[in-house]
Amino acid sequence: MRSWWLRFGAAGAGAFVLLGGLQPSGAGAQVAQRYRVMVTNLMPMADADDDFGKDLAKALRKLINEFPTHQPVDEDEIKDKAKQFDLDLDELDCIRSVQLATQMNVELVFCGQYTENDDTKEVSLTGVRFAAPGGTSFPVEDRTWGEKEYEAAAQEISGSFSTYVAQLRHKAFCAEYYASKDWNGAETNCTRALEMNPDDAQVRLVYAMVHREQGRDQEAYDEAMKVIGLDPLNEQALQLAAYQATHLGNRDEGRELYTRYLQLDPGNAVVRMNIAYELATAGDPEGAMLLIEEGLGLDGENVDLLLQHASFATSAAQELRGNAAAGEPLSLEVAGLYRKALASYEKAYEVQGVEMDGAHLRNMIAAYYQLDMLEDAVSMAARALETHPEEVEIWSLYANILQKADRVDEAVAALNEVEKLDPDFPNAKMRQATWLLGADRVDEAFPYFQQAVQKGEQPASVVARNLFGTGHSKGIAPAQKNWPYAERLIKLAKQFESQLSDPVAGELDFWLGYVLYNQAMEQPGPETPETAQVTLPMFREAARLFGLARVAAYTANQPSISLQQFRDATQQYIEMWEAIVRRGGN
Repeated sequence: MRSWWLRFGAAGAGAFVLLGGLQPSGAGAQVAQRYRVMVTNLMPMADADDDFGKDLAKALRKLINEFPTHQPVDEDEIKDKAKQFDLDLDELDCIRSVQLATQMNVELVFCGQYTENDDTKEVSLTGVRFAAPGGTSFPVEDRTWGEKEYEAAAQEISGSFSTYVAQLRHKAFCAEYYASKDWNGAETNCTRALEMNPDDAQVRLVYAMVHREQGRDQEAYDEAMKVIGLDPLNEQALQLAAYQATHLGNRDEGRELYTRYLQLDPGNAVVRMNIAYELATAGDPEGAMLLIEEGLGLDGENVDLLLQHASFATSAAQELRGNAAAGEPLSLEVAGLYRKALASYEKAYEVQGVEMDGAHLRNMIAAYYQLDMLEDAVSMAARALETHPEEVEIWSLYANILQKADRVDEAVAALNEVEKLDPDFPNAKMRQATWLLGADRVDEAFPYFQQAVQKGEQPASVVARNLFGTGHSKGIAPAQKNWPYAERLIKLAKQFESQLSDPVAGELDFWLGYVLYNQAMEQPGPETPETAQVTLPMFREAARLFGLARVAAYTANQPSISLQQFRDATQQYIEMWEAIVRRGGN
């Protein structure tokens, strides 16, 4: 019987199975050879007579010879091989039998022992089993027989062996269907194999992985834990259970299981990094970071560990920060994670210098940026770009840092470099426009907004709303009241009018009318024809805008706005100023 094993890789992507007993190539596979079974004489214990063991072995060899898939090893061949190692048949316990079978290229061994009761003339079988060298064993139920009932005992054991062969067949198909990604076929055969031998840890592990592939996460975890119950040091089961626990949201359980796995080889940095990657992939980057920290306690100068620690710390900080608004201060916990990342990156950079990968350099610079260490961030980005001038993501981050440091011209120039490297880099023009607008450099910002629309970075409606939003916050809001500024921004937004939907255009028209109305209302000077020359055009344009159908549609959905009141008031002021003009003309 060939050995059988399963290896569950670090990425959890598959298994390779070699199974003895039967080697199928499909549901109708034919047996190409008969596998050899070494039937040893059961060992008599406590001065029991050896006749029962010998007679049982002879009878069992005859019965196994009737199997189409298996054949017994001749007794003389066993004797000859045992003599080469200075052994007699009577000395072949299960350990020696399995060792001898390995030397003989035998796939399966039958072995065990028995005791004898002289008073009742009975023998009791104990520890009897079929064992595969380097593989699993199939136990035969302990029971008592009359000292002459070796034929009946052989018949029952032959029946158990038949069950074992059937279990092996389903076990083989379980593995083959899994390898071919036929999850339903694998599940069916794994289930049948486990019905015959519930304690087969290898089949149960495949069964667990089948559940995982089927998306049955809880069942995959439960089955992996059963494997661990059968084999506490099973590396593949520990990995799978840890991954599933984390994936199911039980991070503490996942970390504990991964730790148990790593205890098998705590100094192996490669294994530790693979496991940490699994943990992060399953959804626990902080747990991955902690595993790497343990590794750094054993090997603090390992650059690969340092880089992975920094990467996981960065991911953990990003996860914890979530969807926090831009500019919102970091929590102490998030800041602590970024500091951990930065410390490891700095230590690795001392060793690697210009050889450090661009992605790690970017994360390192980003950590400075997130911690508001702007001078360090600018300096590190400049150094990185000297050695990695083609790294477009570093240029983009550099631009963000310069803008945050109020170095807008340099930030705009950095994004120009981004566009040289990647003309299709998303939102470069929009960012430049927004930064210039934020610095109240409206005339410089507007061409960039136009280019952003032309390049398809943003639709015209987004650009228009951006301009209007700035005009509203800095010109219309009660604390500001800068009507000319608001008028200017809204009119710039309306330059995209042909590309705007009616609701957006209606919103701009109403607020432009509102700005003109208020600007006219606050126009200084006496009520003279000269003043009217300034205010009347504003009121008339406001009246025109308030009269548009799309403005009416917009205000209909704004309960706080009474459009009719604005219309009425505007008309009254128009009539008043027109009267002043007429009186002045007389």
